[in-house]
Amino acid sequence: MADETWSERDPPPDYHQVLDDDGGVLDGADVPSLDDDELVDLYRTLVATRSLEDTMLDIQRSGEASLVARSRGEEAVALGAAAPLQEDDWVFYTYRQNSALVHWDVPMAKIIAGTTGQEPETVAEGLDDWESPVNFSPDYTPVGVNVTNAAGSAMTDRFRDRDTVSMAFIGDGSTSEGSFHDGMNFAGVFDAPVVVVVQNNQWAISEPSKRQTGSETFAQKAEAYGVPHERVDGNDVLAMYDAASRAVERAREGGGATLIEAVTYRMGNHNTSDNASLYRDEEEQKEEWAERDPIDRFSTYLGHRNLLDDDRREEIEEDVDADIDEALDEARSVGESDPATMFDNHLHGTSWREAHQRTEFQREQAGENPFTDFTGDAFDTEQWADHGPGLDVEFSPRDPGDDDVEAQSMDVVTAVNRALHQEMDRDDDVRVLGYDIGPLGGVFRATDDLLDEYGSDRVIDTPLSENGIVGAAAGMAMRDDRPVPEIEFMGFFYPAFGQFMYAVAKMNKRTGGEVEMPMTIRMPYGGGIKALEYHQESTETFEIHAPGVRVVCPSSPYQTKGLLASSIRSDDPVVFMEPKSIYRGIEEEVPTDEYTVPLDEARTVREGEDVTVLTWGAMVPQAERAADEVDADVEVVDLVTLSPLDVETILESVKKTGRCVVVHEARRTLGLGAELSALVNEYALDRLKAPVKRATGYDVHFPGNDAEDDYLTDANRAADAIEAVMSYEF
Repeated sequence: MADETWSERDPPPDYHQVLDDDGGVLDGADVPSLDDDELVDLYRTLVATRSLEDTMLDIQRSGEASLVARSRGEEAVALGAAAPLQEDDWVFYTYRQNSALVHWDVPMAKIIAGTTGQEPETVAEGLDDWESPVNFSPDYTPVGVNVTNAAGSAMTDRFRDRDTVSMAFIGDGSTSEGSFHDGMNFAGVFDAPVVVVVQNNQWAISEPSKRQTGSETFAQKAEAYGVPHERVDGNDVLAMYDAASRAVERAREGGGATLIEAVTYRMGNHNTSDNASLYRDEEEQKEEWAERDPIDRFSTYLGHRNLLDDDRREEIEEDVDADIDEALDEARSVGESDPATMFDNHLHGTSWREAHQRTEFQREQAGENPFTDFTGDAFDTEQWADHGPGLDVEFSPRDPGDDDVEAQSMDVVTAVNRALHQEMDRDDDVRVLGYDIGPLGGVFRATDDLLDEYGSDRVIDTPLSENGIVGAAAGMAMRDDRPVPEIEFMGFFYPAFGQFMYAVAKMNKRTGGEVEMPMTIRMPYGGGIKALEYHQESTETFEIHAPGVRVVCPSSPYQTKGLLASSIRSDDPVVFMEPKSIYRGIEEEVPTDEYTVPLDEARTVREGEDVTVLTWGAMVPQAERAADEVDADVEVVDLVTLSPLDVETILESVKKTGRCVVVHEARRTLGLGAELSALVNEYALDRLKAPVKRATGYDVHFPGNDAEDDYLTDANRAADAIEAVMSYEF
């Protein structure tokens, strides 16, 4: 057991302190300039935080809360770090910084409600009469993610020349996460005004700090990023305040990022599901750290200043207890969530799927059978009046064939470039970011000339990190920007999937609709250009499966320019899939003026009576060729938006023709074609004359160049599928 434990028993020379372990001022230490009331208020916050968390532990034991993580012994870290912040600053925190929230007037009732499982909308509605001068993100359970988001938030402030500061809190274990590296690297590269506080409490659940790094300290990690750093006694609230004040001032004055390592100790279990006695020597806690308790030390110091005596301590404790009792009553008064709120704040507007599933849910709640609709027409369209895209976008499609429309011939990649120019001209909030997008203009030259026209604050060449690009863009989107991050190839998106799921897809839901995520992630996808491994992926299923994200895929230059403009203007996050096999293979007349094309609306490319072909992207021209080859009257429907689907158009077409073929490039199993087949079977089975067929890629990894043509879905494979369903009849 002994060789498994590890702690900071002897403070090293670079360990910043103001108070000694007995609460006296160290020789030569500079005491922060805080007046008497401010000092006593810090003490009150420390006491209130500990008492609040003890109360939350009690209600967890009684079954009112599911999980509680306390900051016992660590309260001085978040309080001292956050207290120097100012109005409009931002805090990206985890689950052990309640003292910062209490200090900045976040109601204790809200903190309690955060542990009891209500939906964010319910808490917001039940506790809406409060406002904190400092902005707090939702707490981050996936550790490290918040550092990258905070860096992006700070980048926006730097680009906008604002003096706002972002602050991120993480634990020592979080420094092992890739998002910590990405956040620190972006912060250093872009001189972002962010302060990152590493709360080194010696243990990451059951793993000691020595298992997190071979570095002598966590603070020295910042040297690799060119970021100033400091180690501080995290049990000394004045030392934390002093160090944070200097870091915040440096950030506010344009000096860039700082990392503060706060050395403290986790006095209890990691959370209420943990048993620390299984992996650490509890005597370490009692003998080494209990005597350095931050509340006792600060209390003693205030006593030396004649600001606190036993009567005043008792008075503060009584006031705190009364406030917590009131907060507990208020939190309990919020009540249980209406379970229907689970459907809220994923996307703006109401899609067909959401409206239909809401209706199913209502029937289930009423004791009815929710599965009796076999036509897709049985949900209440009047009740869900905002059924449809519901975007704050004024769609203005323009027909390039109109006499009054100036147009020029463009290919798809040129249409992307023109749309980016159009939207950056229109809205200064639009920024593009990614690797190689600056002087090179992107690997496909989609961002060519943007840097020269808009400058490096709006065309941001980033470090080589998809996770960093998406994570920073998420932070920027939280702070008024409309970022358009580029991922060079869809197969490179995997490292960013954590940021995509944790922050991009879920932020609006986690905040009850308070924090939107208006960002458009551009990514070329698919094969057809004989590229290297991982450069040909069609894995849209991963993105489609995430609630809270729109997935859009154009199939022509005209569609590309209009859809990209609409995506950028959307207040929802959008994955914009660009079919690179037709990047330069199709040209058509495209309006040179500004225009948009509706999202969430499929388009009927070719009308027919015998069979419906559902497809998208690069497969649309293949489906059209197939339609020309077969002896059938084929209707080709371009889905356009893969999530949410335009179900009405799909079902209307299939019910008319009675036959359906799905054509897509991605692998067959669990591809979007499987969902489309299920959709048709659920709501149009009685109209089908043959089973649905899927002409798709095979369930294998994308092959090498010499076998690529054999793997890819083409017009011949699509034609075979059409002929098969035409030859079959129930």
